Amino acid sequence: MSQPARVVLAIGGVIALLIVVAVVAVLALEQEQQPSYPPGSPEAALVDYLAALEAGDADRVYALLSRSAREEIERQEKQAGGYSFRQEIRYARDSLRDARVRITQVERRDTHATLTLTIDRFASSGPGFPPFPSGERYSYTRTVDLVLEDGSWKVDEPLVYL
Repeated sequence: MSQPARVVLAIGGVIALLIVVAVVAVLALEQEQQPSYPPGSPEAALVDYLAALEAGDADRVYALLSRSAREEIERQEKQAGGYSFRQEIRYARDSLRDARVRITQVERRDTHATLTLTIDRFASSGPGFPPFPSGERYSYTRTVDLVLEDGSWKVDEPLVYL
């Protein structure tokens, strides 16, 4: 192998190594861990709820809802012939794949709590090369109410989509 070919090969190797290091760094930064919350807190209840939603576990999602939220779901299923809570959970699971949810504020009042969430989403504008797909990120906030029932915090709305 000639000297110029070795130099080109060495430069290519260095560039490939730099790309691998950059990819690992980006992935490490993107994989922020959800903070841990004390068991029995409204924050921990919401994290459990979101995990059940992301897993598509309709029974667990339903169990983590307040009585009034479950009654609302039952009302919707009776009134709207085609509405299915289980189907909505499957759709919601898919929509959460491109979302990162952070609890940014907690307002707690005796048996009620309001959590402010910041949801970061990635919108793909076309094909890209992972982990650098083409597109952009956008963020928005929303609040979620929880209520303390029978000693456990429950999501007090039929929250399916964020």
